[in-house]
Amino acid sequence: MRNLSFTLMTGQTPSDQSRDFLQGQLLIAMPNLRDGCFDHSVVLICSHDDSHAMGLIVNKEISDFSFPELLQQLKIEPYKVAEKRKINFGGPVETKRGIVIHSRDYMSEDTTTVCDGIALTATRKILSDLNGGPGGSGQETSGPAKAILCMGHAGWGPGQLESELIQNAWLNLPATPELIFTAKPRQIWKRALAALGIGPSMFSAAWSDIRDPDMPLN
Repeated sequence: MRNLSFTLMTGQTPSDQSRDFLQGQLLIAMPNLRDGCFDHSVVLICSHDDSHAMGLIVNKEISDFSFPELLQQLKIEPYKVAEKRKINFGGPVETKRGIVIHSRDYMSEDTTTVCDGIALTATRKILSDLNGGPGGSGQETSGPAKAILCMGHAGWGPGQLESELIQNAWLNLPATPELIFTAKPRQIWKRALAALGIGPSMFSAAWSDIRDPDMPLN
């Protein structure tokens, strides 16, 4: 059993979207990005400004730690519905910290909107609601209809993400609930590329050429 806990992330509020900031965009890892945890990854950018960027990998499930185990560590009794929920590897930074990205049918005072149809909440209550809530039967939940639980996140310092984009480490496109919530995780990378009208077979060594630094990020 993985010795992890779900330390809820607070104090990291997504910034207002601006020109050339990528909040609400998906980053699609290119074939030349061969870092182990980012290989073939798709990252939802939750916050991006001049000083930092923060995102969550949405297509890599954790196989050795379950939602019922997480609830038990938080002293929440898991209901049957919890067995069906998966936990994602959100990124290599602070892997014992957790966050939930979800559909916007669930909104609390602690919820932040990432983009149209996608929100972010990091509280113990949303975990209880996904489990069925205190005293619930577990057959239905009071949580969001769609949710991805992530442990850890991806982070970039000033200018770091922009530099990686210039080096063609990533493609980007607007995030949609249909893409990140309805596809099986292993399908998201190919589906994200398909949304741009391209496929993996179209890449070549020339893809690693530097893009024009004056090209807008979005």
